[in-house]
Amino acid sequence: MSFPKLSPVEALSQSLTLPCGLVLQNRLVKCPMQETLAEAPFFDPPIDIRFLSIAGDVVYHRDSLSSSHFEKWKKWAQISQSGGTPCIVQLAHTGRMSPVGAGTRPADMPAMCPSSIPVKLSDKWLEKLAIKSLLGTPKAMTVPEINQVVEDWKRGARVAKAAGFLLSQFLSPHTNRRTDEYGGSPEDRMRLLKRLITEIREENPAPFCLSVKLNSGDYMEEGGLTQDEALEQVRWLTTCGMVDFVEISGGNAEQPPKIKEPTRIREAYFTEFAERVVKIDGLNCPIQLSGGFRSRTGMADAILSGACDLIGLRRTAVLEPDIPKRLLLDTDVADDEALARPHIVRGQWISNMIPVKVVGSGLPIQFFYFNMQRLGDGLSSDPDKTIPGIVWSAILETCRSGLAVAVQRVLEVS
Repeated sequence: MSFPKLSPVEALSQSLTLPCGLVLQNRLVKCPMQETLAEAPFFDPPIDIRFLSIAGDVVYHRDSLSSSHFEKWKKWAQISQSGGTPCIVQLAHTGRMSPVGAGTRPADMPAMCPSSIPVKLSDKWLEKLAIKSLLGTPKAMTVPEINQVVEDWKRGARVAKAAGFLLSQFLSPHTNRRTDEYGGSPEDRMRLLKRLITEIREENPAPFCLSVKLNSGDYMEEGGLTQDEALEQVRWLTTCGMVDFVEISGGNAEQPPKIKEPTRIREAYFTEFAERVVKIDGLNCPIQLSGGFRSRTGMADAILSGACDLIGLRRTAVLEPDIPKRLLLDTDVADDEALARPHIVRGQWISNMIPVKVVGSGLPIQFFYFNMQRLGDGLSSDPDKTIPGIVWSAILETCRSGLAVAVQRVLEVS
């Protein structure tokens, strides 16, 4: 990836043709962020309706091609692409992160995982009790269940594109302690991902777009996925000739990545890993780098240095959805002024008061979830909304969604 001398605006404004032939008009990508924004009762993408992360998950399942569901999918696709922007859907399976009772499975049916490894956030008794009550202990998947996941993913790929979540649990030695052909060595832990990519591509040749979001490591203190192992996983993805682009991110629910201050200053959180990726011999697909970008120059530097081809925007795109056109790609705005606003979430004191990490640390995320809901309702983002206010709004919305689901099920029974 070498470029002539380009200005920051020119670097971000370049088009990019993916291996499948899909043309992206510039280098900016809005990353997927939230699974729980479906409108009741069409919680229609986890690929298995039995294992949701919460009510409101957008789910692809066997009934999704029925007339009522399919019309929703068509409307969604038409609106998403109405401005001429390509829309690529990220498919996921929650794996062990599906709370007890979420989805259509019975309350006593555990979530599925490569191995029976429960989530552990700390050794504090209250936190352990909360996680035990919320997520329980997952069951190790059988080979027939793995085969069913493959078929569900392939079926989902007929209306969507991309991969994630349960797959990362198979890739990490922390959550995959299997002793069969799907666990053990780094090669065998990749078997499910390789199988999915190969079989989906066989059924869906170009111009179908297929991408993978992959961790640069899960940042566990011991027993987790190392960057060297992650690099070998990326090596196969970027040289197999079946993937159109790879998004690099990092961390997991138990251990988010620890971002050093020098990394924050240069913005891109996973640049060092991406710089190793682009040196892979035979690399033949673009790399997307996501996390931490705030300025036009920071984004352009990542591309012009050869660290990546695409820039992924998350929270910035929620608070300022017009930022690509208004600042980053506008030649009338000087480089030193093309900056995203700081992400200041007010009322975080309530998060610090909650002793259960999984609840307290998740509250600031609800700030962005709340604003995505506003955008979906045709409203502008509200950067001044406080955490306490969002908590109250979330309680009301959960009650409304839960009631809608209950009514729908009663109607189905009657």
